[in-house]
Amino acid sequence: MTGRTAGTRLNGDDLIGEVLRNMEDGLFRIRRKTIVPSIYRIYLSPDDYEPFRDVVPFIAGEIRAALDERLAGWNASKRRFARTVLSKIGAAEGAEPTEFVRLTEEWTVEIYPDLDAKLQPGEIEVYSDLGAPQKQEYGAGSLTRRIFPKGAEPAPPPEPTVPDPDATVSTATATPPPSRTSPELAGEDSAPKESEDDGTKGRAFAYIRYVDQQGQKTFEVTKNQMVIGRGGRSYWVDLRLETLPDVSREHCRIRRDPETGRFTIEDASQFGTAVNGKPVAQNNPVEIPRRATISLAGVIDLQWEAV
Repeated sequence: MTGRTAGTRLNGDDLIGEVLRNMEDGLFRIRRKTIVPSIYRIYLSPDDYEPFRDVVPFIAGEIRAALDERLAGWNASKRRFARTVLSKIGAAEGAEPTEFVRLTEEWTVEIYPDLDAKLQPGEIEVYSDLGAPQKQEYGAGSLTRRIFPKGAEPAPPPEPTVPDPDATVSTATATPPPSRTSPELAGEDSAPKESEDDGTKGRAFAYIRYVDQQGQKTFEVTKNQMVIGRGGRSYWVDLRLETLPDVSREHCRIRRDPETGRFTIEDASQFGTAVNGKPVAQNNPVEIPRRATISLAGVIDLQWEAV
């Protein structure tokens, strides 16, 4: 891979290129079909992540569009790719053209800062997963892990981090953000390290009250971004719900605008999210009123109240 010039920043095209490379490396052939990874989690050093912070949803959308184009291109040119692409996954010489498929309806693309502070500026780390239909209780597939160093010269180690204001304190069960170490190898969960204190540390921006299989609970929202769902070995969530499998492992995402204090919600599920009875479209965040009922798959209601 071509190294970037020292002192220049990563850009969105760098992320797209490494995800597409990871997509190709993660192909899994079975009979006359080839499964492509459908879940991608991208990690950047805190310094590289900061310029992307406010445009992460836009960049994730562009990466999904690039994945769509690559998948369509492969299926439109099966014979040409039978030798070049399939040779990387051990397909026999003269193998028949294959159909490239994904196991989920939508791509999952998420971008995180490296909270372990092990990535140097200019490095991109991508985890990918083939994925599985969320309705069925399949085990999570093994993650592929790629590190793509971009800098021509070694960068100095990052400054030690201090606690971030977005730590979540809750009476509900919460799963910490994913470490750059594969969840299967992590052994145990650890709380995320935060980076800045803007005076909001420990402050609750909103409350979520609900009843799941473990009883009645109240969750304090103290982060600007959070994920809600059933969670799982390869699926991190901030608010973990003990409920029916109709609720996806990563069901919806809530984001707070630090400038205005307004909250938006985005659906990421198979069976839908609604706010006060109105469905929320995927990849199209909508604002959450100060008080609202958030319904997940029609099986559990979350009572939302912003402070």
